[in-house]
Amino acid sequence: METNNLENLLKEHILRDQARLDRIELKIDKLSETLVALARAEEKLATLEFTKVEVLKRLDEHEVRLDTHSDRLNAGAVTINTINKIFWVTTAAVAAALAQLYLR
Repeated sequence: METNNLENLLKEHILRDQARLDRIELKIDKLSETLVALARAEEKLATLEFTKVEVLKRLDEHEVRLDTHSDRLNAGAVTINTINKIFWVTTAAVAAALAQLYLR
């Protein structure tokens, strides 16, 4: 009877150890899944950082181009203002000449 009892105790011990090992294995599986998810997230972050740098470079290039266009527009505005002034001075001179001709 003692051998039977000893065998039962040994079986119970083995079953408890097996259950404990199964729980440990599940925890290790969850941990490995978490590590894989973290690695994927890290890759995504690295990709996002690279993309952000590229977008900032492009924005800088566009800013330079906009500044160039702005300078050209400002130069054009000065030219248009000069032409406008010449037009009005010429119109005033012609009007004065015509008035002098008719008022004589």
